[in-house]
Amino acid sequence: MANVTTTEKTDPQIERQEIRVFAAVVESSGFGRAAEQLGLSQSAVSQTVAKLEHKLSTVLLLRKAKPELTESGLRFMKFAQTVINEEANTLEDLASLRSGALSTLNLAMNSMVNRIYGHKLLLEFCDQNPLTRLKLDVAPSREIIYGVDDGRWELGFGPFLHRMPGHFTSMPFFSEQRTLVVHEAHPLASQLKNSPQQVLGQVPLLTSYLDDAAKRPGLERLRNQFASVWEISNLELRLALAASGKGLVYLSNHLLQELEGFEPVQDLDISLIEREVGLCYKTDAALSEGAKRFIGICQRRFPPQL
Repeated sequence: MANVTTTEKTDPQIERQEIRVFAAVVESSGFGRAAEQLGLSQSAVSQTVAKLEHKLSTVLLLRKAKPELTESGLRFMKFAQTVINEEANTLEDLASLRSGALSTLNLAMNSMVNRIYGHKLLLEFCDQNPLTRLKLDVAPSREIIYGVDDGRWELGFGPFLHRMPGHFTSMPFFSEQRTLVVHEAHPLASQLKNSPQQVLGQVPLLTSYLDDAAKRPGLERLRNQFASVWEISNLELRLALAASGKGLVYLSNHLLQELEGFEPVQDLDISLIEREVGLCYKTDAALSEGAKRFIGICQRRFPPQL
């Protein structure tokens, strides 16, 4: 039995140069003018259009002193104009993105990073990228992780969790030691510094954010150490309440050295919390140009520790 070979018919592949040449002939009303405009010979222009018509199995132009479009030519010219305009728009957008004009930096910082480094980092970023849109939120550290994960923010800058999500990229910049402190104005300040375990249960903890115990059962131990937990996201308000003797607060060592009147509450297993601080983002996310530039600024400001 003889073998029968069949050939599947494939759709013609239109080349970008064919589109350009055809559009130039139509817009300049002639092969000679199109050749001058494109820097080609008239023969090359004519052959390109003929090859395109052969590929499409249809006549696009009636060869007259001023070429006329056939019905097929009219339809193809609309397609050519769309392609050319889209290419021009895309190239313009890419140029704008390179300059930062169409990019957005969508960033969240925790209160410590914002207070100490936020002004300097953002000032440098804005000086270098005046056209980039900026969206900055100050949020509790754990809320930043949740927000980056669900797409509210592209980048998060703050302390990392002990176990960061596996689909995150973390870029540590420096270490932080959070110390449980009491202000000298607190009525139980002396007891809290000398025998904290005896009076800790009488004092509220002022903090930015704690998960529900059901989400992280280990926090039940922390919550039960204090009389209550006051969740106050604003750092300045937490400090003001603590300075008025309303409760205890965790302070970063980067902040503690510049504040007066706060003393550590020592000799407790919750007295110190060690954390790495830096940027995080979702590993599979395509970072915006603004995000890439902000990362570069942070990497220069916080070089790796040798």
